[in-house]
Amino acid sequence: MRYLFLLIPLAGAAILYNTGYTNYTLLISLTLGFLFLVGVMIVVRGRLRDAALVIASIVLCLIVAETYEVITSRRSLAELPADFADSRPVLGWGPVKAGSFNAKKTDPKTGAVIYETTYTIDEHLLRQTSSAASGPTVAFFGDSFMFGEGLPDDQTLPQIFSDLTDRKLRVLNFAFPGYGPQQFLRALETRMYDDLLREAGLVVFETAAWHAERTACSPPFTLRAPRYVMRDGAPVYVGACAEGLTRLAREILGHSAAFRALVQPAQGPPNRADIDLYIAIVGRAATLARENYNVPTLVLYLPYTPAYLEPSGYTNEEIMQKLRDTGVEVLSGWINPLDYANLTLVIPGDGHPTGAANRLWAEGIKSWLDRNEHTL
Repeated sequence: MRYLFLLIPLAGAAILYNTGYTNYTLLISLTLGFLFLVGVMIVVRGRLRDAALVIASIVLCLIVAETYEVITSRRSLAELPADFADSRPVLGWGPVKAGSFNAKKTDPKTGAVIYETTYTIDEHLLRQTSSAASGPTVAFFGDSFMFGEGLPDDQTLPQIFSDLTDRKLRVLNFAFPGYGPQQFLRALETRMYDDLLREAGLVVFETAAWHAERTACSPPFTLRAPRYVMRDGAPVYVGACAEGLTRLAREILGHSAAFRALVQPAQGPPNRADIDLYIAIVGRAATLARENYNVPTLVLYLPYTPAYLEPSGYTNEEIMQKLRDTGVEVLSGWINPLDYANLTLVIPGDGHPTGAANRLWAEGIKSWLDRNEHTL
């Protein structure tokens, strides 16, 4: 009977690992760990029992701290079906099957619905975009902004662009929440989308300075992403951001309320080396787009607050110029809210762009394309 104190926490840990991360993941993990240590103290004797007692005392303190932060620092999380996305080779994660998936996000304090919509994933495991079935292809890469998090299929940037061009072009949306420049580069390095890009005419990549945190592997959600380091002035792939038990531990800790409240604020914004790596990765991806598919890359750069960039010594204008120096075309995605006071540009309570903002960006991309008709 006493061995149940060892078996129950282990069974609970296995169940927890397969249920995904929530606001309570670390708290539950710590509680299971504490129960396991209690089981160890029941089963063993001597110094091993004393060591288990000391560790259990520390874990109990961590449980108290995490409980406090969970109660006082709750955050809203998108609710998605368990089979919507999972770990995937090459890119780290992404959709795992075609279909329609309900997405919902609520305010944890009031229970009010922030958004509720449906994401359609097509047979290529891409966000569905209605466009021409074949012909000149415009490939959109990016993160949750380009994917259209919180929006129905008809309000994503690629879909609006397709509609603005009367669906005469084949438009593909390769973006996914959490992706960064490293997924963009790795996809082109491995040529994993060659079948879809045979008739590519233009590659569009949406990005912002805070993507430098992702290429530096800082956020916990990037730990399965491709990792690049600078060698001889060029970004070189060296594997995943983290692997094995190290990745598991960092993912669990990174999803804790205490980590978000106490550790993340101390990490600070990216430094100059982080920005340099970020620029090099985008530039290298654009080079591969030219070499592999003979197409230009248009970067939709979203300027961010200057204070965020101060530690790096860069400005948004300097980053855009550095990107141009690598051979990419750059389109500023700056939208002055004062010029569009009648539009809601950000999903209230969420932060992702609305369909109205996507339309403004899509119009900018179409205007660029109209000025460069030879591109397609």
